[in-house]
Amino acid sequence: MLKVIMNTNYKIFNAAEYWQRETSLPSIPTFCQQVDKLLGSDGVQLGTITELLGLPGTGKTQMCLQLCASIQIPKALGGLEAEALYIDTNTNFRIHRYQEILKSCLLKCQKLLDTSEVIDEEEALKRLHYVGAFGVVEFGALMHMLPTYLRDRPKIRLVVIDSIAFPFKEGVSARERSGLLFRQMSELQRCAVERQIAVVLTNEMSTRLGLSGGSIVGSMGDAWSHRGTVRLLLSSTERGRAAVLVKSNVAGAGVASFQITKEGIRDVE
Repeated sequence: MLKVIMNTNYKIFNAAEYWQRETSLPSIPTFCQQVDKLLGSDGVQLGTITELLGLPGTGKTQMCLQLCASIQIPKALGGLEAEALYIDTNTNFRIHRYQEILKSCLLKCQKLLDTSEVIDEEEALKRLHYVGAFGVVEFGALMHMLPTYLRDRPKIRLVVIDSIAFPFKEGVSARERSGLLFRQMSELQRCAVERQIAVVLTNEMSTRLGLSGGSIVGSMGDAWSHRGTVRLLLSSTERGRAAVLVKSNVAGAGVASFQITKEGIRDVE
């Protein structure tokens, strides 16, 4: 006889309570007002999973580094004054580039605070936790212990995975990949909601062949495209760089321009 075990570890909200909870969640600014406005929540909101799509060189890693710096904005300026975890699966992370972006962020915060007290850059660097997970075995092991790691470090409010597709490129069938990824994503979503953590994933583009030719789409298929909360497509054109909001549950589709400077992600002047 099949026994059904009821899980009572949940709370039923009325619409007013749910609205209050959703609108009270803070966001991490991208330092580009146009992109923040496009996202509909003044940046990347906590409790969500945001996927950054794009071809190589369109700014996905740069956006991730900017968010890792922005998470440290002091509470006195409306920031989170928190920490970030950067999971590097493709050796994209460069500490010198992150230092450039972080230093610029700290100097801007110091100027806005109008204080002569210098924000310690070394202490700020300690607020970014980095791990390299190269290969599907290493990545799977890391994802297995991630909930415990986050539980023991409550100051971490941002998790970056750059990139989510790379560990599954070789030696894994499409069926195995789907099973592994969907189980891991379920755990990520639970962590994001329960611990109010923003999860940012970068993803690559692939060619989908059809009767009339090929088209460039996000890798890992249609089913994967529905797993995240927000999908942001980054592109580079002759006119500059653009962010296209492909999917969101808080904002309509739209486009925003941005630029990558020495200081990080900024508005187009």
